[in-house]
Amino acid sequence: MSGREEPHVADSHDLIRVQGARENNLKDVSVEIPKRRLTVFTGVSGSGKSSLVFDTIAAESQRLINETYSAFVQGFMPTLSRPEVDVLDGLTTAIIVDQERMGANTRSTVGTATDACTTTASR
Repeated sequence: MSGREEPHVADSHDLIRVQGARENNLKDVSVEIPKRRLTVFTGVSGSGKSSLVFDTIAAESQRLINETYSAFVQGFMPTLSRPEVDVLDGLTTAIIVDQERMGANTRSTVGTATDACTTTASR
């Protein structure tokens, strides 16, 4: 053995490629997202951030994972349709963090729960 392993199929491509996404308010959106990097989607309310991330990319990733389960297990899972998109490749398993509000405070986020956004100096 050479000591060198073959790369995992997930590492054989460096991009998630989306072409022609039309979920919700997206109008033929195309984007290439680098893998193994932190990618942040920003924009004004209604610009399609959630439609691209949750309703297109994450939904297709979850659908592909569900297809790997046995027919018996799939019988207990919701049937997910393919998102409205021309091309969506380079996907691997997705970890989806829900963006619902936590508690009564409308500004509570995942950052609040993890204390990731707070840096205070104590005296």
